[in-house]
Amino acid sequence: MKVLLMSLLKNSSYILTLLSLFGFLLTWQRSAFSLFFLIPIFLTLFWEFFLFLKLRKNIIKEATLIKGSLFYRISMGDFYLYIFSFFLAIFGLVSLFLNFLNLEKIDFVFIFIILPLLMIFLKKELHLQFIDNAYNDFRIVVIASFFTALFYAFYGLFFTYNELLNLELFSRKIIAYKSASFVYFDFLSEFLHFVSNLKFFIFSYFGYLGFRALNFIFDFFNFFMFCSLLAFVFNFVLKIKIKIIVLFLCFIMVLGNYFLKEQRNNALKSEQEQILLWMNNFNFLKDNNLSLIQKEKDLFEKDLKDLREIFKKNAFEIGIWWFSKEKEDLEKRINESLK
Repeated sequence: MKVLLMSLLKNSSYILTLLSLFGFLLTWQRSAFSLFFLIPIFLTLFWEFFLFLKLRKNIIKEATLIKGSLFYRISMGDFYLYIFSFFLAIFGLVSLFLNFLNLEKIDFVFIFIILPLLMIFLKKELHLQFIDNAYNDFRIVVIASFFTALFYAFYGLFFTYNELLNLELFSRKIIAYKSASFVYFDFLSEFLHFVSNLKFFIFSYFGYLGFRALNFIFDFFNFFMFCSLLAFVFNFVLKIKIKIIVLFLCFIMVLGNYFLKEQRNNALKSEQEQILLWMNNFNFLKDNNLSLIQKEKDLFEKDLKDLREIFKKNAFEIGIWWFSKEKEDLEKRINESLK
């Protein structure tokens, strides 16, 4: 009875973690209380990191230290591993959180279908090669994340069309970020959406081929880091006996998210207008030679001084000046400036 109860609690914790992941992704735009869904994810990351670090420490200790020695006894405790795991879990949770705010619908297919399928496949195929422990789980996490990120980058290269962005297109694209009712989530989503489009805007300066190549490289490395952290969560969840439950819930999540209507901002905000103004000024300075601008400024000041001198003349002097070469030169410079 006790064994059955423990098994039930373990399986419940696996499902709870997975449902917490779904809960945050489905509610962060609508409620600040979605933050509570991140608690089980943090605890999962903490536990997975701790198991890996502890096993790694024991392997190194057994290979390098003599049993019963002073350093061997000192390294018996796990306090510093708890501290290190805690900070790693915080870093991992923040990284996952920021990526969650910027996910597109197609991304759900890769993280909830392809990634867990690859992990199940690798665990099944490599169980005769690797001992089932946290250290070898790390290898499976890296391999599964690598191929998921590679598939994602190739999909973006061949099936996603990201056009080269000029300032006008950029100003239109930054408007439609995922809005949220919680002001801090809304700000972070706006910022991440802006940075994502700024990346495309900068890459556009390298031409079409450079744009595609840089996008491929960036997508691969960014998604690899994201999947590596998420794979630790799935590594915990997939310890459940009936793994088909996880795949079924993931499929329902992807399907539900596909039909879920996203909340998008639809108007240019004041801070976006200010940023666009700065970028427009920067483009103007880039497209015009600064020394030429300074030269035109000096000529403009000279013309104003000449006009000021004219106002000091009497009617007779103005009449003489009107037919002089000085007047013709001034008129010519003003016409050139107006052009």
